[in-house]
Amino acid sequence: MDDGISAVFEPGVPPPSRRLETIKRFKDAGIACGMFLLPVIPFVTDTAESIEQSVRAARDAGIDFIIFGGMTLKEGRQKDYFINATKERYPDLAAKYQKIYHYSKWGEPSKEYADAINLAFSAIARKHRMPVRIPPPFYRDILSENDRVVVMLEHIDYLLKMQGAKSSLGYAAYSISQVQEPLSKIKSDLLKIKGVGDKTADIVLEILRTGTSSFYEQLLTG
Repeated sequence: MDDGISAVFEPGVPPPSRRLETIKRFKDAGIACGMFLLPVIPFVTDTAESIEQSVRAARDAGIDFIIFGGMTLKEGRQKDYFINATKERYPDLAAKYQKIYHYSKWGEPSKEYADAINLAFSAIARKHRMPVRIPPPFYRDILSENDRVVVMLEHIDYLLKMQGAKSSLGYAAYSISQVQEPLSKIKSDLLKIKGVGDKTADIVLEILRTGTSSFYEQLLTG
């Protein structure tokens, strides 16, 4: 939400304050809006105070959900450009980044760091009752039954991982996304789909029966 920090990392684009003004206009017109709060920048915008400032501003603007994520810093041109862009204002960042960005060839930060910021965001989002994925009423009636199941399984997978738990539901969601037939016609064969075990099958059947999942709704509300 800091226009000054935005000018350093996003030169030439509208500042956050202008973006929020635009979102408010959309909301006044009855259009649903979400915020992509990503990437949060390690040691710059990843503090609890900074994250809460963003969530509070989003809530005040009437934003319907926030998608959160950390920053990847892949070796090569991406990392070189970023480090060079920060040298003048944040000269000590390069050394700090070496401590958290040496685990993944894809530029992902260490798991310990990622878990910490995800848990911080999750707690702040719950505090302000801010959905961290697109709320079901926005998509439930416009998706096919297969796509609705895929979306809800992916959301459950994300919500569990945000809490630091392990989940294989993302893999199950991907497998189901490859199924061509309507799931309601192959209920008895759900366990034949890769990644779908008994518990996942129960969730899928509940979604097919009711349009939602009680476990999913419980995770959404914290």
